[in-house]
Amino acid sequence: MNSAKREKVTELRLSDKKVTKFLFVVQSIGAVFVAIFLAAYLGGLFMTPSTTVLHSEPAFRIPLFIFGAVLLFLVLSAFVPVALAEED
Repeated sequence: MNSAKREKVTELRLSDKKVTKFLFVVQSIGAVFVAIFLAAYLGGLFMTPSTTVLHSEPAFRIPLFIFGAVLLFLVLSAFVPVALAEED
């Protein structure tokens, strides 16, 4: 491995503290997403008209979209350091 590539890989490595913070953020966003989803699902189960779907209500749909998009972005961005670390 040449020195330029070695320096590039060294710069991309994250400390354990940074990795721990990143994983905590991903887990937190995932927990919020699941909590909103479960609230909509369980709320729909116990409402009197059984055909009510709370996931389509803007109060649930918009936060689900936002937290879902952020969660997807964070999960996909976690693959970049893994792929770069496997190259050495």
